[in-house]
Amino acid sequence: MNTPTLLTGLGCGIASGLLLRMAKQELAAKKMAGKLNLTPIGNIQPGLCLTAGEVVCEKPLVTPYSQTPAAWYRFAATERGLQDVDNHRKKPDKMLSSGSQSCPFFLRDDSGIIEVLPAGGTAGSYPHQRIMKSQSGKRTAVGDRIKKLKEIDRQNHPDGEKKPFFRKIEMDEAPLDVPEDLIEVEPGSREAQNALHKYSESWVQAGDRVFVIGMVEDGARGNPRRITHAGKNGPLKMSTDMNDLSAGAFGRNFMVASLMGLGLGVLGVVFVLMSLGMVGS
Repeated sequence: MNTPTLLTGLGCGIASGLLLRMAKQELAAKKMAGKLNLTPIGNIQPGLCLTAGEVVCEKPLVTPYSQTPAAWYRFAATERGLQDVDNHRKKPDKMLSSGSQSCPFFLRDDSGIIEVLPAGGTAGSYPHQRIMKSQSGKRTAVGDRIKKLKEIDRQNHPDGEKKPFFRKIEMDEAPLDVPEDLIEVEPGSREAQNALHKYSESWVQAGDRVFVIGMVEDGARGNPRRITHAGKNGPLKMSTDMNDLSAGAFGRNFMVASLMGLGLGVLGVVFVLMSLGMVGS
């Protein structure tokens, strides 16, 4: 039995399952979105809704690279692929870390205001973006990243609380690699293209107008209504473009996830059969 080939096949199978699960969620969202119209905040009723308004955020987060106040952000760090001398072509860029984070905020229009609890939701697009690079081209030293990880551990797991045994060196919520000599570069410029390590962040901040699809529920003890993520019973998604929240957009996501999931599933079966010697390698 060829163990590496078997592991590759099992990995493809797991990825296939995740993609097909995502496709199922996108299909459910497509059916829900097809029944919705854009509703003023003052007319929102409990249940799934599509609305829009200006972001109001009293206690914003800060983006990891530029420390910009934000209600919702996404970050990514990549390493430029170098030229492959043997194959005479450029290697693909390598993803070093990526993630996103959000905090509760309000949406306000002329008819009213409503709180949005984005936990578990996704963002289709952001109104702001920044590309940065390290002037020296160096990443944060591993020792410094470990120190930062330990500090995060102290914040997330106070004395006496058990920490998970396995913890990633790069976090989903905030990167550990943040060089001290970051400078902003023009997106798409030669300087950005030639940067060895590139750091990007996109965000939503107070004053931005965004569209939100989500489940509206009454707050506890008579508190105002709020928009939340309800899992398979109702997605929560934010975007600066209402077309990202249309039934057509969810339908396209369903098709892409389905095709990729089925393709990986077939590939996984082939690798498993190869590892068992049932098909030729």
